[in-house]
Amino acid sequence: MTRIADAVNAYAAFAKLPSAAEGMDARDTPAPAPGSDFASVLKDAAKVSMNSLKAGETQSAAAIAGKADIREVVAAVNNAEMTLETVVAVRDKVINAYKEILQMPI
Repeated sequence: MTRIADAVNAYAAFAKLPSAAEGMDARDTPAPAPGSDFASVLKDAAKVSMNSLKAGETQSAAAIAGKADIREVVAAVNNAEMTLETVVAVRDKVINAYKEILQMPI
C-alpha cells in the first residue's frame, strides 16, 4: 500500500535532480523518463489517493465487523482524510490557476 512516505521519497528524489540554475542548458536537459510526464504524475497521484480512501473504507468495515484494531482504523481514516483534503486543495489551486489564465489579456 502506498503511503505518504512514498510521496516524500519521490519528492526527495526529485529535489536531488540537477536544475537549470546549476549550469545546465535547456538543450542539456535529459529526456523525461517514461511515466514522468505531467499526465502520468497526475494519474499516479489519483491512484494513490483512491488506494488511500479504499484502505480507510476497508479498515472501517473491518472495525464494524469487529476484526480490526481501533488504532489501525484511526490511522487509515486519518490517512484517507488527509489525502482527500490534499486532493481538494490541489483541485482548488488548479481551478484558480485556470481562472487566472482565462482573465489574462491576449
